[in-house]
Amino acid sequence: MPFFGGSSDSDDERTIHQTTKLFTRQRSIHSIFGGGKFADILLWREPKIAATLVTGVSLLWFLMEVVEYNFITLVCHASMTSMLLFFIWSTASDFLNWERPIIPEVVLDESSFKHLARSFHVRFNQILSKLLDIACGRDPSLFFLTTISLYILSIIGTYFNFVNLLFIGFVSMQTLPVMYELYEDDVDRVASRLMRKMRKLYRKADTNVLSKIPRGTVKSKKLI
Repeated sequence: MPFFGGSSDSDDERTIHQTTKLFTRQRSIHSIFGGGKFADILLWREPKIAATLVTGVSLLWFLMEVVEYNFITLVCHASMTSMLLFFIWSTASDFLNWERPIIPEVVLDESSFKHLARSFHVRFNQILSKLLDIACGRDPSLFFLTTISLYILSIIGTYFNFVNLLFIGFVSMQTLPVMYELYEDDVDRVASRLMRKMRKLYRKADTNVLSKIPRGTVKSKKLI
């Protein structure tokens, strides 16, 4: 008896010309990422902000990995440079009749931190619940795909340090969603074929191996 329910070969034949969305999603990529400013930046609908963010993070990675700056040293040097520039600007404005630098009273208000923390909490719970749902085996193909992806990620982690992994993850977040949005139909078509092949492979393993594993009967407890 199969452990998980799966579609038969005839079901695959009937759906061979049908293309399902990646991870069987029903919403657009923009709405999945929240539909707000964060989604606009990831999908490059705010090109100036996205380009500035990519340039800044790339520069930070270059200084820490290529130039081999220590993080604390880098922060201190950046702070000293900023303070020196503000000092020169403020001093020169008195002699050259320049406009003095305007320093806002609140750079980041409290609501921004609350919104960021709330968004992180919601996303973390969604990811955790999705992983637990996958671990329960309701979708065997997605279970094996997730397991293989985590295994590949663990292998990659042995060749890169934490900073490089963060940089690779950031670059992936800034490139993969927008590339998927541009070539959505092609990616969905390839993903559908891959998912059908994985389901067939799982059914073969279930028939030849998993279903032959002996399982004991569960005895019902008698009520006193």
